[in-house]
Amino acid sequence: MKAKIEKHKVNGKVYTWAYKDNNRNYPGWNFTVDKKASESLSELLNLMKACEWSTKKKITTELPTQAQLDVPNNQNGIAKWKSKSNLTLNYKTSESENHWRINELDNGIEIQFGKAKLTELKDAIKGIPKGNGDFAISDQNEEYILYFWRNLEK
Repeated sequence: MKAKIEKHKVNGKVYTWAYKDNNRNYPGWNFTVDKKASESLSELLNLMKACEWSTKKKITTELPTQAQLDVPNNQNGIAKWKSKSNLTLNYKTSESENHWRINELDNGIEIQFGKAKLTELKDAIKGIPKGNGDFAISDQNEEYILYFWRNLEK
């Protein structure tokens, strides 16, 4: 299964960003995908869930477009933000089912998650092309927050 995960190509566009301005309203990371990435990431998460060992996958991310920044509409879409060039999804079978942590790295961010959070993450990603968004996944203390935003690009 690990070999399938390593070979799995994530198609489509994945966007992550965090606000530098007014991060009181959005204190975590923000996330959206296009339809192809939604399907591809769902397949990846299914493979991860089927694997008996911890596994991770690094994915290249894109800079958010102005149309995507207008969805959360932080400071009317002009709040300053930052992005990272990649996202690592890290499924931790050795952690509790509700494990959720986001680490900011030099050139990317890493999202660690247990089994229950994997399912929550997959459901959130699958809903984005259907217009779902404006909600978050976080840890119990709301220290590590990932906001999901609708993205209607094809």
